[in-house]
Amino acid sequence: MDQIERIRKRQLSIALGVGIPYFAFVIGIFLLVYLGGAWVTGTSILGFPLHYWLVAIAIYPITWALFIWYVGKANEIEDEIAETVETGETPEPMDAMEAREGA
Repeated sequence: MDQIERIRKRQLSIALGVGIPYFAFVIGIFLLVYLGGAWVTGTSILGFPLHYWLVAIAIYPITWALFIWYVGKANEIEDEIAETVETGETPEPMDAMEAREGA
C-alpha cells in the first residue's frame, strides 16, 4: 500500500507541476485574443489570422506534447516502483527520489 501512495504522490506532483502552468497558458491565450481584439485579428500568419493560430491550431500540438511527456514520466515512476517491489528492495524515501529527479 505504501508503494501505491508513493506513486500517487509523485504523479500528482508532476501533474500539478505541468497542469497548473498549462491551464494558465490556455486561459492566457483566450485573454490575449479577447483583450487584444483588433491587433490579434489584424495579424495574419500564412493567411490565417493570429487568433486562429492561437486558439484553434497551436494549442493542440502543445497539449499532445505535454500529454505524451506526462504519460511517459508516469510510466517510468510505476516501472521504478514495480521493480523495487519485485526485487524486494527497501524503497527509497520520498525525499531521495525527488532530489534525484531534480524536483
